[in-house]
Amino acid sequence: MGGKVSLLLVMLFSGIMALFSGKIMDRNVEMTENYVDYYSDTRASNIAISAANIAINKLYLDKNWMTGISNRSFADGYMNVDIDTLGWDSRKITATGEYRGITKTVEILLEPENFALFGNFYNVFGSVWAATGDTFSGRFHANDWINCYGDPVFLGPATTSKGVKLYDKFSNPEFFGGTKVTDPIPLQFDTSAIRIAAYNNGRIFRDTTNTGKVTTVDLTFLANGNVTYRLKIGSGSYTPLITVPLTTLAPNGVIFVEKGNINVEGTLNGRTTIVASQKGSSSAGQVFITNSIDYAQNPLTNPSSTDMMGIVAENKVTVTYDPARGDINIYSSIFSQKDGLVIERYADYPTAYKMNLLGGIIGQKIQPTAKYKLINGKYVPINGYSYVHKYDDRMLKVRPPYFPATKYYRVISWYED
Repeated sequence: MGGKVSLLLVMLFSGIMALFSGKIMDRNVEMTENYVDYYSDTRASNIAISAANIAINKLYLDKNWMTGISNRSFADGYMNVDIDTLGWDSRKITATGEYRGITKTVEILLEPENFALFGNFYNVFGSVWAATGDTFSGRFHANDWINCYGDPVFLGPATTSKGVKLYDKFSNPEFFGGTKVTDPIPLQFDTSAIRIAAYNNGRIFRDTTNTGKVTTVDLTFLANGNVTYRLKIGSGSYTPLITVPLTTLAPNGVIFVEKGNINVEGTLNGRTTIVASQKGSSSAGQVFITNSIDYAQNPLTNPSSTDMMGIVAENKVTVTYDPARGDINIYSSIFSQKDGLVIERYADYPTAYKMNLLGGIIGQKIQPTAKYKLINGKYVPINGYSYVHKYDDRMLKVRPPYFPATKYYRVISWYED
């Protein structure tokens, strides 16, 4: 009886196996095909990603690289890259990877890293020191040592190509965002982009006599959206004052003085970048801040404010000497290519005032702003201006019109199909 039952069970099992073996084989074939498809799909995707990274590296080394890649053999497949220009100098990379009939695509948008993203940027510290009373906000970078005298405060991340140097045992800087040693970032600026923008839909001031003289422009911004200006050529007389809406004077916001200087103050209602270029003259390319520069809507109290200024000097930016002025507000991102923010005769001020900065300073070198004295083991400013800085966080997304950018691109979006 037991033998018959065993035989019956064997026959039943064999029947079941015969019934399902075909389906099992079909399932195995399907799984193998899915694995092969997945492998090919992944391989094609990896080739596309590799092509995108190669293109990013090419653009990092050469900002003007537009050749792309055409049907290059790579990892038993093929890669292709197309480069397109968006706007003035942003780039779109379209990279594809092909493997065994499967094609994958990666699209990347890049833009130059704008200098307005920095709260402070200096090529050289030299013999100047960040000191007690100085407060730095936003990203801080120095292609040098960060020299600290007393107790300066750094609220954002600080990077340096050399490290932090303390003046003495009484120096105790505070780095709330930490410090890191990184490679130098080149301070480069090509005026052609801003100049072309000024010619296209902004405003150019220049020597209309074509005799190579320096042009001086006085600008006073008004809270109602107007700007009052006058100019003189060489040592001649000023023109009469003219008041017009900023949007009429420079629809795209760019005010460019070719081979000239700018005197500026007032309350800005709108967006502008003012530029002073040298064009071969050592006495040109300067911006002089004669009094406070404020915004009609202060973004510190009104985050929806759209008022924004950029100051660009191919030479330097100077706060003029005025002992009766007291505290001063400077709301702007400042780019000073060959110098820094200079406080004229800072040691001659009768006492120490506050220089309230909202925006950033990007310059060749940091300049002294005050005279200090050691009192009870602390360095205290006694003459000039303490540097009280707040980064304008809006500039992480929106910058002053055509403000200078670094030579390097940054990825702002990455899409894989």
